[in-house]
Amino acid sequence: MYVRFVSPLHAGNRTGAYGLFRGAMWVVYEEDTPACLRDAVELELDWFNEHLPRPRYSDFEIRSRKRWYRDGICWFRDDAREMIARAFVLAALLRDCGVNIAKLATDRPGQIMYHDDYQIIAKPAAETPVEWF
Repeated sequence: MYVRFVSPLHAGNRTGAYGLFRGAMWVVYEEDTPACLRDAVELELDWFNEHLPRPRYSDFEIRSRKRWYRDGICWFRDDAREMIARAFVLAALLRDCGVNIAKLATDRPGQIMYHDDYQIIAKPAAETPVEWF
């Protein structure tokens, strides 16, 4: 099973579901975020920067018809318990900042393009089943 946290953010003319870390960065750079919450979010981000391997930009890309597409999305492996626990903490902080967070889970994330001990990057297939929590 794989787990993902998403936030439906609205940035200018762009809307869609973004991953947990993009939501966190939005909160950090938002001027209206209270300083104590910003500091707590930054503390969690610092922890992830220290402990979660950072895939290369190219690990998110798929080549199709002589073009590169950035189609990969990140999922935590369900055995990465400490990472998921810290993600719940970060999600709670983001909720306190007014950012909605949903947890998704699937057992078939699509074509796996990258993996390490804590996460995968996968290109989702149309039939990828996702449970919302």
